Amino acid sequence: MPKLSEIGNRQDSIRVDSVKNRFRKYIDNAHILMMESVTERTFLFPGNLNEKVVATKVSGFKNPSFSTTATDFQPFSFYEDYFKVLGKDFLNPVTSGSTNKYYFNIEDTLFQKTDTVYIISFRPLKETNFDGLKGLLYINTNQYAIQNVIASPYDEQLIDMKIQQQYTFVNNKQWFPDQLNYEVYFKNYPTKNLGMRLTGKSYISNVVFDTALLKKDFDYQTLVMVPDAADKNDAYWQLHRKDPLDNKEKKTYRVIDSIGKAQHLDRTLKIIESLFTFQIPISIISIDLNKIIGLNDYEQLRLGMGLHTNDKLSKWFSMGGYIGYGIKDSIIKYGGDIKLNFKPGHKDFYFKYAYSKDLAEPAKTQYFYSRNNYNRNLITYRMDYIEQHEVSLNFRAFKYLVTNIDVNKSIRMPYYDYLFLPNEKDNTLVSTKFNSAELRIKARYAYKEKLVQSFGQLLSDGTKYPVIYAGYTKGFKVNTYGDYDYQKISLGIQKSFLIKNIGRTNLLVEGGYLQGIVPFSYLFNGNGSNATQQYIYVDNTFQTMGLYEFLSDQYANIFFSHDFGSLLFKRPKFQPRFVIFSNAGYGSLRNPEQHANIPFKTMEKGFYESGLVINNILRYKYYNTIYIGIGGGAFARYGAYAYPDMKDNMAYRVSLTLSF
Repeated sequence: MPKLSEIGNRQDSIRVDSVKNRFRKYIDNAHILMMESVTERTFLFPGNLNEKVVATKVSGFKNPSFSTTATDFQPFSFYEDYFKVLGKDFLNPVTSGSTNKYYFNIEDTLFQKTDTVYIISFRPLKETNFDGLKGLLYINTNQYAIQNVIASPYDEQLIDMKIQQQYTFVNNKQWFPDQLNYEVYFKNYPTKNLGMRLTGKSYISNVVFDTALLKKDFDYQTLVMVPDAADKNDAYWQLHRKDPLDNKEKKTYRVIDSIGKAQHLDRTLKIIESLFTFQIPISIISIDLNKIIGLNDYEQLRLGMGLHTNDKLSKWFSMGGYIGYGIKDSIIKYGGDIKLNFKPGHKDFYFKYAYSKDLAEPAKTQYFYSRNNYNRNLITYRMDYIEQHEVSLNFRAFKYLVTNIDVNKSIRMPYYDYLFLPNEKDNTLVSTKFNSAELRIKARYAYKEKLVQSFGQLLSDGTKYPVIYAGYTKGFKVNTYGDYDYQKISLGIQKSFLIKNIGRTNLLVEGGYLQGIVPFSYLFNGNGSNATQQYIYVDNTFQTMGLYEFLSDQYANIFFSHDFGSLLFKRPKFQPRFVIFSNAGYGSLRNPEQHANIPFKTMEKGFYESGLVINNILRYKYYNTIYIGIGGGAFARYGAYAYPDMKDNMAYRVSLTLSF
């Protein structure tokens, strides 16, 4: 006689099998999702590109704020040195020098009128370690160009991907893409016995060469969606579809549209859009998710709440505030702001007034870019209590230059043992409270940065050129508003680039200069991230330097890392990735005797460290769709500021990576 638990298990199994059978029956007659779009793509050599989504249609959604384009899953052309698939860079088999990496074999020969087409298979050579592709090349003897290519990653992955690009000879002038296809296969998702397949086809038509285009004709947004893109009727779609809908596709729209209406999927999409800005809308008010909970070494746990008005009230302005409480310091913090949006949906154009009574880390360089702030905040243990009024204007001055200008008045009080001696000849003048009145200008220049409009936001898709960050601060000595007259300049240049057959290099060069006599809070700390029981890697910081070990009024740093990827070592089940680091810094401080009660050093002799991190030492499958890689490494400090005992010069770090 079966036990009750056995009966329950059998019933559960029957229910699961029943769900699987119903699901299989459905997908035999319809798809899970259908997406269509019509776009206009404009290009001017060497790198000016605009793409306009003039029509979009997504099953289940009446007003989708996202769309598909030909380049969502593959580049528009197969001629780059590296071919990006699912966010991963694969060495292209048609790049120069590829015969040292790939094995090629002529499989067949076809004859097309006066031309010959060679069908050539390709795959990585044995005993080579790199991310390669396998597939077929169809080479036409007319200009010996690619007429067709079919490719997929050579190494087995959790998600299979296959792309196809077909080219046609346009106007007897030039080979040009005619059709871009892809297929993504989730082999073991949602279950090991039930996979999921995503397919897409893009047709390119009405190609026009030699048009009278100028650089000024190209907007800073690479991809935009016209306001009425989701409002096209059936007649429009029938006119623009290359292939008419089959019965399975028609049923998909009919069934999923009805589900979308019943389940209010458009409303769910609005919530997803809001999450991109860390907000959850409730009627005309949105909850600021980043104000609910926070972690840092000074407060330990910070709890709070933040509320702002959203687009339902007005797209042209917003207002709100927040309150927070630190468990360790037992102090309430709060603030509020009013913001006017000059271009709704464009985060770069606004005017803002803000007031706050909160904490701020002292001697921190202010840039547009982030230094992995979350990891840095976890170990921050020194804070100023600051009350501040700020008026700011943010705008895009040129196509690729974003500028922020603000005027602020603040009162800072160090919540640590510190005395400022502003007059070195009279030590009786001691300051523990600092008033400042500042004009600040911050700028970010990203030449030919690709900006994509999706999910109601303007998102960056990066640039292959260096990104430049600059900041200028002028402090005024004005009655009771400001006690210090000074100027501060900061500059940073950041670049990431692939070196063929070597890997990816990341580089940041930065520096700053301050003129004037100011307290510790307005200087530059050494940008270290080494703290007790700290094992998290913090990007673009000195891993072996204490957070406030060094102090400067002028400095220069360089942060270098190089990821070899799979070039050094690669096995089917063991694929560690080696990353080397080398960082250096220089700084100096005039009148160090004016800063009392805090220990610090100056680094006129130069600070140096190097490190090695091995990613993916262990890999775990997550929902059979992605690998979570765990690795680790060590950094060593050397040079004039190295400690006598070698173990004190070491810092150990844990790394987490994601891959398919």
